[in-house]
Amino acid sequence: MEGRQGLNDKSKSDQKIMIKTIPLFKVHHPKGIGKKIEDIFQKGIITEGEISDKFEQSFAKYIGNPYCTLTNSCTSAITLALRLAGVKAGDDVISTPMTCMATNEPIDTAGARIVWADVDPTTGNIDPRDVEKKLLLHPKVKAIIAVHWAGQPFDIKAINKIARKYKVKVIEDAAHALDSTYKNKKIGCHSDFVCFSFQAIKHLTTGDGGALFCKKKSDDSRAKLLKWFGLNRKFKGSKWKQDIKESGYKFHMNNITATIGLEQLKYIESLTDAHRNNASYYDKHLNTPKIKKLKRDPNSSSSCWIYSLLCEDRDALQKHLQQNGIQSDAVHVRNDEYSVFKDYRLPLEGISYFNPRLLNIPVGWWLSKKDLNHITKTINIW
Repeated sequence: MEGRQGLNDKSKSDQKIMIKTIPLFKVHHPKGIGKKIEDIFQKGIITEGEISDKFEQSFAKYIGNPYCTLTNSCTSAITLALRLAGVKAGDDVISTPMTCMATNEPIDTAGARIVWADVDPTTGNIDPRDVEKKLLLHPKVKAIIAVHWAGQPFDIKAINKIARKYKVKVIEDAAHALDSTYKNKKIGCHSDFVCFSFQAIKHLTTGDGGALFCKKKSDDSRAKLLKWFGLNRKFKGSKWKQDIKESGYKFHMNNITATIGLEQLKYIESLTDAHRNNASYYDKHLNTPKIKKLKRDPNSSSSCWIYSLLCEDRDALQKHLQQNGIQSDAVHVRNDEYSVFKDYRLPLEGISYFNPRLLNIPVGWWLSKKDLNHITKTINIW
């Protein structure tokens, strides 16, 4: 009997181990991508070239803005945008602390100071009213960086109106917002500069990568020089005779990552549609008073990169989800609490409410109807 009981205990243990975990993120793997990457290596041209040019043009066409420069990361795109916006050492930049550190570290490395603007606690997006307050207090501000939290566009009209009033540039961090729209136009077509991410867990991944969109052709032309040491890669004469008039960076995308990007782009609409459909399911079926859903703007459409909930006992909910095979996470933490930014701290009521209650649940293309039902029921009975 003891042996049989031991086997039963082992069986129960194995069942627990075999519970399927529903991931918060998953990498989309286009069919046949391995062969296309192998072909690039066979041709021997793996750095920036014809394939990266093709991806750049294709992505620009998809967004609806011809002024696109591919980069090796969204961080690099933000660095370029700050440079193009005229941000120099000693200047101020208004930004949101509710984001990845990759949004704000380029400000610090440029030698500029960060002025934190609070977020709207119902959306997680930057609060235009607080942005204007900070502009009145900080006359050295050169640019505003705003993030589309979870893919939900911030109030682009209000932020750009304020920026024009105070003669500063707007940089959109659209890392969450590929395929989001604002007033029926895709994100990438509204502000002075818009930065996208193709990092591993984004809607469209190239492993790592990014893109910078500019409103002006002159900024786009300069960005294309700055991303490659200040050199014009398409210079017709001898490269040894080309002059460098402005120091740049090594921020270009290569043909390997561009090959992945071209294949991923073929699927982007179906992937983001799946995210939106799954978010709509949660909107309809999550009904426990223990959680709050973020407010949506009827003038925009979110890419629903993540689905954010606010909960008074976030840790308890996360533990409950984990016990039921569901991954969840805050994903990002407020940047103003990092030691590297300690000199810029100030009271922010909105994010002080939002950040400790934030929890994100799976919403991606990989979820089945069964998964959605399981996640919804698990939260509703908590």
